Amino acid sequence: MKHAKKIFAIALTAFTLGAGMSCKKALEEKVYDFKDPEAFYETDQELLLGVNGVYKNLMTWDLWISPAWSAVIGEDDDLLLENWLAGGYSGNQAGQWYIQRPWTGFYYVVQRANLVLKYAAQVSGNAELISRIKGEAHFLRAYCYFELVRRYGDVPLRLEAYDPSQSMDIARSPVADVYAQVVADLQQAADILPETYSGNYSASDRGRPTKAAAMGMLAKVYMHMAGDELKQPQYYARAVAAAQAVVDMANANGYPALETDYMKIFDEPTQHLSNEILFAIPATHSPNQGSELPGYFSPQGFYSGGGSGGFVSVRTDFVNTFEAGDKRVAFGSAIWSAWKDQGGSTFYHISQVPAGAVLTNTGTWGQEYDGGGGYGQNTYTLNGSTIYGSPRYYSLKYTDPNAQAKDENGNDPIILRYADVLLLLAEAENEVNGPTAVAYNAINAVRARAGLAPLSGLDKSAFRQKVRDERRFELYGEFQRRWDLVRWGTWLQTMNDAGRPRQAYQKLYPIAQEEIAGNKLIETNNPGY
Repeated sequence: MKHAKKIFAIALTAFTLGAGMSCKKALEEKVYDFKDPEAFYETDQELLLGVNGVYKNLMTWDLWISPAWSAVIGEDDDLLLENWLAGGYSGNQAGQWYIQRPWTGFYYVVQRANLVLKYAAQVSGNAELISRIKGEAHFLRAYCYFELVRRYGDVPLRLEAYDPSQSMDIARSPVADVYAQVVADLQQAADILPETYSGNYSASDRGRPTKAAAMGMLAKVYMHMAGDELKQPQYYARAVAAAQAVVDMANANGYPALETDYMKIFDEPTQHLSNEILFAIPATHSPNQGSELPGYFSPQGFYSGGGSGGFVSVRTDFVNTFEAGDKRVAFGSAIWSAWKDQGGSTFYHISQVPAGAVLTNTGTWGQEYDGGGGYGQNTYTLNGSTIYGSPRYYSLKYTDPNAQAKDENGNDPIILRYADVLLLLAEAENEVNGPTAVAYNAINAVRARAGLAPLSGLDKSAFRQKVRDERRFELYGEFQRRWDLVRWGTWLQTMNDAGRPRQAYQKLYPIAQEEIAGNKLIETNNPGY
């Protein structure tokens, strides 16, 4: 990469993240100085500072502050958003900043992980701590390559720390080889990382991946390898084994575990302590260390922390597919029923307008995905006051009333949680053995929390559809739907049926132009771009 050569040369700009503190808290430290990595990495504590820096670089303007999720959020049939966001009506195109920046961002994190792995072989100190840090680095590198291969297909495998004497020209590796590397890294991580936050981890290490996180991520990787990307169904059995290992750890240790309350997972002050979340991107209220998600998902004009535009809501046709009584779309807990904007005006979802309100003006809003969707609202009078009614189903998954600015939100974007793994187990087990007790137990545990009756008596095909639906209901707005649709081979048809037309080439994103300009072994972009 042309630009990456400069980036990698200054990759270790400073090590300011305190050892022995959680990822979330570590991000709140300030930058003080630069130190060359050759002189810096001498002890286990300096290696710990180094791996803390890897986490820090997941929450940047190249990744999870905005572009990592912006490129995905409009690529499913669950969410309604304005036409300028995430490729709009016709999808992602070459040259869009939120497509190109994640390429650079994920490779920058890979480089930081590579540095940790390089110097882990030479630092002195506690052998168990050094080994654990290596496990974290393997996990983080695997996560980045998992993101890269799903977004861009064939990508260069950079597995050594940057050396300015070496060429940056590296050919793209086939998808199968990239997935094989992701598997190898996750297997190494799983062999090293602690099972729980005790012993080599402590409560202050919440946010760092555990063995359960590595095995859960491995199950998901195997599902992609079995699916449409590689079309190698033998990996379903491996996905069953990996996901079952997570369940076995849960049964033995009490970790991981489903939260009793679905929305507790998304409670900003406490979510970093959740036993359900296996891996999330750590966010804080420090400048440039929080995702912009609350400003997009919160109702228009709701909070002062940089403003909220109400740009993203849940599609009405999707909400209507939930079973009656499903807590995951309950008004007041999961979906906004009422709110006040910064001017003090009171808004309700139109279905929640209080009895006795008198309609005085009917709003106009367009059909969903008509090039913006419209933001009209009904006007009412109630007890002498003016109130408003909106047709939008705004999710409460990303809400931070303590936010100070749009990039200072404390909500952690969740990458993997236990409910996800349970549904992967149900899906994979059904593909291998049909709807066995293992499959039913996994899916019904997720349904029970949502307040729904258990499933039973389904054949293999009907169970497959049920678990696909359940993944959609459970994980909406969490950046999983696009990848599920891609691995099922249904993304293109689903998007077209949803009135959000796509073309086959858009299943992959265009790689960054700076990579093509600076890497002599990559001369062309993905087909169609």
